Amino acid sequence: MPKAVLEEARCRPQQCDSGICIARKQCPVKAIWQEQPYEAPFVSAGRCNGCARCLAACPARAFEMA
Repeated sequence: MPKAVLEEARCRPQQCDSGICIARKQCPVKAIWQEQPYEAPFVSAGRCNGCARCLAACPARAFEMA
C-alpha cells in the first residue's frame, strides 16, 4: 500500500496557520509530526495508513504517495 512521503524542498510551513503543518492536523493516525512550528514535518511510514488526507490538506503540495 502506498504511504505518504514529504518532499521537503516543496514544504512551506510558513503557509500553515502559526507554522503548524495543516496536513499534520488532518492525519487521522498521527503519522505526521513537527518538532517545532515553522519547521518541516516528518512522516512515519510505519504509522501512515495511506488515506492521502495530507495530500489534500497541504497548500504547498509537499506530500505525495509512494
